[in-house]
Amino acid sequence: MTITPDTSTGYVHNLTPTQDAKLRELWVLLFTSAASVLSAVYEVELPEGPPNKLFEVLDRVHEPTVEAIVAALKSEADTEFKDAPETQGEGKEQKSLDKVDSLINKDAKTNIMSEMATRKVTPEHFSAVFASLRKRGVQESEIKSMEKILSQMTPEEMVFSILKMIKQENPDSLLLRFLRARKWDVGKGFAMMMSNILWRKEVHVDDDILPKGELYALEQSRDEKLSAKEQKEGKDFVAQLKMGKSFLHGFDRQGRPVNYVRVKIHKPGAQSEEVLERYIVHVIETTRLIVVPPIETGTIVFDMTGFSLSNMEYQPVKFIIKCFEANYPESLGQLLIHNAPWIFSGIWRLIHGWMDPVVASKVHFTRSVSDLDKYISRDQIPQELAGDEDWKYKYIEPVADENAVMKDTATRDSLMYERMMIGLRMLAATAAWVSATTFAEGKEDKAKVEELKARRNAVIEDFKSNYWTLDPYIRARAITDREGVLKAGGEVVKGPNGSVK
Repeated sequence: MTITPDTSTGYVHNLTPTQDAKLRELWVLLFTSAASVLSAVYEVELPEGPPNKLFEVLDRVHEPTVEAIVAALKSEADTEFKDAPETQGEGKEQKSLDKVDSLINKDAKTNIMSEMATRKVTPEHFSAVFASLRKRGVQESEIKSMEKILSQMTPEEMVFSILKMIKQENPDSLLLRFLRARKWDVGKGFAMMMSNILWRKEVHVDDDILPKGELYALEQSRDEKLSAKEQKEGKDFVAQLKMGKSFLHGFDRQGRPVNYVRVKIHKPGAQSEEVLERYIVHVIETTRLIVVPPIETGTIVFDMTGFSLSNMEYQPVKFIIKCFEANYPESLGQLLIHNAPWIFSGIWRLIHGWMDPVVASKVHFTRSVSDLDKYISRDQIPQELAGDEDWKYKYIEPVADENAVMKDTATRDSLMYERMMIGLRMLAATAAWVSATTFAEGKEDKAKVEELKARRNAVIEDFKSNYWTLDPYIRARAITDREGVLKAGGEVVKGPNGSVK
């Protein structure tokens, strides 16, 4: 199979100067928002200026505690925030990063986690952030939604929600998804990102769906101590996997993983809305983990062969559309509607009206394997769709001890703390990069910027590696793990001609 490279701009590997500036602007908004909240919580004024300005106070901090930083900020000697000798002139960003590394290597883990677990945050602490978003044109309904959820979260939950959402992805890739989805409007991209974090919290993606997974549902279906409703929920979740209502197989011509959906298998009302949405999120999250850079999206084939009105249910369709428009923006590469009968034409007119034009533009209709071959090489298409690959879906059930390591909560917590420490180093490196570019006042030193970017990229790689070490402790194994498609450490194993086995 020949892979056709995607040459579109707007991605980590291909940003125009304007897009790169927008990415840095979004990072600045994230820094500013976090600083505003901390300023309100600790009742301390923060220095004005570029993000790296905050690092100047680090030269007067000797212990990695929030109190030590606050004390330095409140010090009368620091009120003007004059440059300390150590941060003046050449290499100030590099020296700032060295200082951050030295502080984090001490007792930062214990001290910062203690602070985050005990400090209380209220909606009032976010007032400056919300005021900034209002000025940028963010709708009041979105802000009210943020206020509602944020008032129920501790700083620890907020930080961990973000750390878990990023997973193995490059953080820049994640931010760029929201910028592209909002046509490079930084304020709207920021609001969309915050809403996404809140949605994941409300739906319990990272603290329920992923850690429980398929084994939990299987055990739930067999546990006679549970209520009939709970047993049915487990049974219905597993049933969709067993029947292969959807399955992951192969890659399209641009290297995207492909999910096939057998629409004729779906029976409206056979499972609750909650179970169906849980299943959809499970499938999307499982697919996310085998998307290997520079690929950032996936392909869905809706096989409409044998479809009748008895298979049509609008609520899950609306949920899938919402997922790719709001909850997993810029994750859909293309959606192929294959072999749709004439009766579907009226239904499609209705569905099309619900879609964002960008998502709608990724929909293509195919009638034959020759049509599919334009998007997915014929040797990647299963024989049930008249392709050349002799492969059939078969569900491999979970085994009793496959998630045993998840009981080791001490190691899990230690790895999460390590992830947060790497995240802090990454934020520091990002601030230094932004300081040397966005706030260089026309005196950007290209060589030093490249050094800072290289240092930042190395930390991002550490962040990605940390996820794969953490993954077995926070995510229950899925069929992709049992099939050997996804190996420990994040390796994606491909079969003949590049297909997922």
